[in-house]
Amino acid sequence: MKVLLVCDSYPPATGGLERAVQALAHGLVRAGDEVTVATLGHPSGATADDPGVGVVGGVRVVGVDGWSRHLDRFSTDPNHRFHPTAPDPALTMALQHLVDEIRPDVVHAHGWIVFSCLLLRLPLGSALVHTLHDYGLTCAKKTLVRQQDLDSCCEGPALGRCLPCGRDAYGAVKGGALVLGLAMTRPLLGRIDMFLPISAAVRASMPDVGPKRVRIIPSFVADDVANEASAAVPPDCLPAGEYIVFVGASGAHKGVDTLVEAHRQMRHRIPLVVIGPAQVRQHPRSGTPERPVIHAGSLAHGPVMASLASAKVAVVPSRWAEPQGLVAIEAMAVGTPVVACDVGGLRDVVSEETGLVVPPGDRARLADALDRLLDDAALRQRTGVAGAARALGYTESAIVPLVRQAYRAAQRNRHETEST
Repeated sequence: MKVLLVCDSYPPATGGLERAVQALAHGLVRAGDEVTVATLGHPSGATADDPGVGVVGGVRVVGVDGWSRHLDRFSTDPNHRFHPTAPDPALTMALQHLVDEIRPDVVHAHGWIVFSCLLLRLPLGSALVHTLHDYGLTCAKKTLVRQQDLDSCCEGPALGRCLPCGRDAYGAVKGGALVLGLAMTRPLLGRIDMFLPISAAVRASMPDVGPKRVRIIPSFVADDVANEASAAVPPDCLPAGEYIVFVGASGAHKGVDTLVEAHRQMRHRIPLVVIGPAQVRQHPRSGTPERPVIHAGSLAHGPVMASLASAKVAVVPSRWAEPQGLVAIEAMAVGTPVVACDVGGLRDVVSEETGLVVPPGDRARLADALDRLLDDAALRQRTGVAGAARALGYTESAIVPLVRQAYRAAQRNRHETEST
């Protein structure tokens, strides 16, 4: 099968979406498919004038460009290209040339670049698939967090709600453009043959497109992720003894504030290791001498896995509706018990059999759950073993066949549409 993956950014750009697309590309190649990636992020060594082509791990990576490059100044992250919530005609033309050259069986879009795929003329028998890694089809902020209230999940798109929310998040010009772009392009979503939300929470946020055009397929970890953890050298910042660990971005939406306060309330005097981007070091709370908070900054994936594997407990205290929670899966894969918040896609991953679940934002319940696991070695053993077994369902071997099945179903959907 010939597959064209289309994404806003791709490694060496960093981020959860980029890692997920790269893992899928390599997994499809190992399954025998011919894979090309088209991305706004240029391959290594390319320039804006000559995006160039690279081949990495059997995956052909092609840089594409359009008028949206002039919007890069609106990106909040200079390492990631910005695509608006509406088609970019010049980018659609560049993608069309690639489609005409490759004649893929499937075009699989990730991120807002899907809007430039909606106008493509696909070969007969080809299908358009879109993975929803977040809430970006309905929310201009991609979070479903209304205004700045992390305790309130937005009930759905409406201009009266979305315009003020977008303005508060991005300013009047950018916010208004993103919200109006989503509203204007919503009728074009009928051109997508298969939607692949990564969790039930993301599925619930989608427009109603009918069950034949939706399959929940999560992002996945490598089959050998546990071996990666054992082979990696643990970072020097880890304490000599026991510790609990958080991996993720700083910010209230990830529950870092709640976790630090809960850590102070715990009966157990145990270090908390916080692994995340460099700005996490700016967090004002640094624990106490009896309960230190160690800020590790950003680490490569191997040391992160080693840190998860040697921790007593991993914590995923997200307050927003986390679309999936890949860190929880990675911790479970190495047998580390998890305490997670009962919110968003984390509900698909962590249950009372595989860890402990607490209400989001509840520091007292979070502290109690951490203490309970640290008190009970048998509970840690039981949930660690159950979590490792559950994590097998989130590996490449389990998920890539589901993606390929979805591709074939998408082709059938396209055939039925073309026949009517």
